[in-house]
Amino acid sequence: MRSIWNGSINFGMVTIPAKLYTAADDSRVPFHQYHAECNSRIQMPKWCPVCERKVEAAEIKRGYEINATEHIILEEADFLSLPLKSLKQIEVMEFVDGTRIDARAYSGCYFLSCDDAGIKAFTLLLEAMQTVNQVAIAKLTYRDREHLSAIRPYDGIMLLQTLHYASELRPYEELKPRQLAIISDKEREMALALVKAMTGQFELSTYHDEYREALEQMIEAKLSGGTITIPEVKAAPVSDVADALIQSLKLVEAKAK
Repeated sequence: MRSIWNGSINFGMVTIPAKLYTAADDSRVPFHQYHAECNSRIQMPKWCPVCERKVEAAEIKRGYEINATEHIILEEADFLSLPLKSLKQIEVMEFVDGTRIDARAYSGCYFLSCDDAGIKAFTLLLEAMQTVNQVAIAKLTYRDREHLSAIRPYDGIMLLQTLHYASELRPYEELKPRQLAIISDKEREMALALVKAMTGQFELSTYHDEYREALEQMIEAKLSGGTITIPEVKAAPVSDVADALIQSLKLVEAKAK
């Protein structure tokens, strides 16, 4: 695996040489855009309107636009000169109970491991966090942004999950129902029974991307000149919630048998 960030984990006066790795792959089927008239692939070159030519990645610099006629060009040295510890350090701010983190805050997911020189300190930190069942709240900077993150032990290494800042979380009060529903005791009992009947032991490996599989089958069929029959799915009309719960319980029980 190739690391995407090199630096150190710092907590208190302890420094651990560390590396960050992407924890998951994007398994979506890759698509490109084509011209409907001639089926040619659409190209999107980076173009300089002054020089009137295509520009390669090595010729491009980043800049900040002040207004329509003014901008500031930033060099790589400018980014590296920012007065931030988190540029090359994962600075642990505090240890917290992971259940106190808002579920909306979680974003990306990465593996965090140490260099050979930091094995002892890394292991001590890992074991201490496991003993008290706490996660570390830390900051690190990469890809032009300082990320807040939660770090937790994960099977002998660390799992680093980037977090959205509070200011990035959207309010949701307006999405709540504007009136309370009238629910009978019988409906509550049936809903609870359905949840219990559908309760299982979650295994991630039992789930797979059926959309991707269907896309791949469709592409293979088109390559071979065949067709795919689309199964017709009809939702049976249900008069009310109670009937839907009863039918759902019967369906779950039938599957279990």
